Amino acid sequence: MTLSDWKDVAGNFQSAVAPPPTVLAVALCFVVLVGGVLAFRRYRARASSYAHIETSLEISFLGQQDGCWIVELKAILNNKGKVQRRIHKFRFDLNAIHADDPIEANTRGQVSFTNEIAKGSFVPKGYAYCVVGPTVTATYSYVARVPELATFLMLHCWFDYDPGFSHLMKRAVQVPKSTALVENTNAEAQFAASRIRPRASSSGAAAPADEAVLAHGWGEARELRNA
Repeated sequence: MTLSDWKDVAGNFQSAVAPPPTVLAVALCFVVLVGGVLAFRRYRARASSYAHIETSLEISFLGQQDGCWIVELKAILNNKGKVQRRIHKFRFDLNAIHADDPIEANTRGQVSFTNEIAKGSFVPKGYAYCVVGPTVTATYSYVARVPELATFLMLHCWFDYDPGFSHLMKRAVQVPKSTALVENTNAEAQFAASRIRPRASSSGAAAPADEAVLAHGWGEARELRNA
């Protein structure tokens, strides 16, 4: 066979094994479809790790002294997600109704607690945020004093966490009339319903509290990061 004959044979072989254009188009569509499905599943897997923080607030009356109740405020965060969470702007305020106050409603029709008792941050001064690892339950506390003439307390707490969410929770309690009525606080706390909302941008943040008391207990694992 001459060289030209071999070239003819090679050309015929290539034309026989090369797929037609329709097959190439179908294969390309299949590859794009598989890639889209995998990307969607990866997105769903990442999204499933978001917004899985259960929260609870506790107000514990420790005792009375010098005309005040010594009260411990606790915020409990249970990270049920698969990734750690950075908790930013972890703030609270505590307000009261006094025995001689009239019961008034705010603009939304809820009872107004007009007497400010305490406000601050659960993150110590000098730290930018705290970290709660996956499957970890972390407890943060602040010890405040409440005047004896207070009859009801309202605790608000809020914080920001990635990726761009804010969490708001609150709890109201009646102040005991005597130390004999203080219930046992060792019972396990029930996780309270709370709201998750996109974090609103803000140019300024309130200054952190001068003092924050952190309670360390069994089963807790937290990190604090410098600003």
